[in-house]
Amino acid sequence: MAMPESDPSPLRYSPFDQAIFDDPYPVYERLRAESPVHYLEEFDCWALATFEDVWNACQSPDLFTTEQGTTAGHLLQHVVEVFPALNMMDPPRHTEHRALISPRFLPRKVKAFEADFRKIVRDRLEVVRDKGRFDVVKDLGSHLSTLSVCRVLDFPEEDGDMLRGWVDAIFYREPGSIGITQAGIDGFASLDAYCLELVKARRASGEDRDDVLGRYMAAEIDGRPLHDDTVASLLKELTVAGTETLPKMLAATLRRLWEHPDSRREVLGDSKLMLEAFVETVRHDMPTQFMARVLKKDTEIRGQKLRKGQPVLLLYTSASRDEAEFPKADNWDLHRHAPRSVGFGHGTHGCLGRHVARLEAKVAMEEILAVMPDYEVDLAASERLYTEYVQGFASLPIDFQPY
Repeated sequence: MAMPESDPSPLRYSPFDQAIFDDPYPVYERLRAESPVHYLEEFDCWALATFEDVWNACQSPDLFTTEQGTTAGHLLQHVVEVFPALNMMDPPRHTEHRALISPRFLPRKVKAFEADFRKIVRDRLEVVRDKGRFDVVKDLGSHLSTLSVCRVLDFPEEDGDMLRGWVDAIFYREPGSIGITQAGIDGFASLDAYCLELVKARRASGEDRDDVLGRYMAAEIDGRPLHDDTVASLLKELTVAGTETLPKMLAATLRRLWEHPDSRREVLGDSKLMLEAFVETVRHDMPTQFMARVLKKDTEIRGQKLRKGQPVLLLYTSASRDEAEFPKADNWDLHRHAPRSVGFGHGTHGCLGRHVARLEAKVAMEEILAVMPDYEVDLAASERLYTEYVQGFASLPIDFQPY
């Protein structure tokens, strides 16, 4: 058997490279093969490209800290301030804070929102049913994710569009510029101020509710209540995390089912298989390019000596296409049933809202496929979001027979 030809060009990786924005997978493939623990001299940091290394790092809080930040804005550009957030806490502080609200995100609690989520989807589909065309992201996904956040966090639903605008600003990147924009930094500030007003209003009302905000406000850590600014910051994190990725992954799942007509026919009427399609798409088209850590002590990985204080990028998207973990990793496979995945994170900072996302996806796919099982994707008219942090569809129009 002839061996594939190697790429003779020098191997370069930076999360801000245009090649990563255009198509990151060839670069990630070379990293895994040629430099799985890769040094980025311009930032004095490292990138881990294989599934095994990313998996191990996720469950090693003794070696890696998140308390200096987790994004390029924090650790490479130093333009985003570290704020109180679960994904920027180490154990035992992280454990204590997560325990305050994790019961609200258990499957049996999340299940209570199914009727609400279904109504959101049906209402959005009713708007487009006679048009024969709609945008999965703009007309449905973004509304579902934002209104779902409002339901889960008990925010006023009429504020949904405003919240979505701030989150969009946070993830928008100016062509030709590196990293977060001033509008994105302002979006963080606006969202923070909004959440702080909610905290103050709840405190002034004297209401005692067993929701996420109520649990934070009633909590004591180390014998002291949480400051209102801290509660607001924690709510901000949940809002951003809950609104950004679901629309991209819903669109990507519908795209992959369209490309695999046999799989699309197979999932019709089978909610379990619809969810399997979504989970495989989260692996195959994972939007989060990386999360970052900082080394707490010197260590050695695959013969490379990493120093205390250096940032380390955990390349989730590369890990999710690692052939050593996922045979034929570049293939989308409805029946993959991968035993391990970093699609929803792993270890200490595994995604708190993964059950919410799975329920949103299941409900949306059930409702969409029930009324437009033979939809066609207009891939040529789609738009993609390209950032160093998150990638995916910003727009995906589909055509269907009006019903």
